[in-house]
Amino acid sequence: MILELVRSIGSHFSHEQYMFWSRIQGTLWTVADIVLIVYLIRTTNLFRRHLGLRLHRWSYAALGMTLPFAALVSVVQDARTFFYLELAVTVPHFLLILYLCFGDAGNALRALSSRARQ
Repeated sequence: MILELVRSIGSHFSHEQYMFWSRIQGTLWTVADIVLIVYLIRTTNLFRRHLGLRLHRWSYAALGMTLPFAALVSVVQDARTFFYLELAVTVPHFLLILYLCFGDAGNALRALSSRARQ
């Protein structure tokens, strides 16, 4: 029953409609990722600055290297190219999110606890 429902929904979309909505969704998610990562870097830099540690610079560079691919997501016409561009953008973004959250978790806890003691 579910398979029939999915097939009936999918049969009403042409390839052009599918690509149109995929480009919109991909662009919106990519912009959301970029905004999230910029603020994660800024937040972890606040913790690092409070502890006197070296600030993140390479994280900004890694994010910047994905921007040319992110700009192409909204204009690509081919489904395969769209998929590979999304991979080139989202995999580094998710790795950065993991690195920033888990790599600086200890720094965040130390900074918050030292700030609470003041």
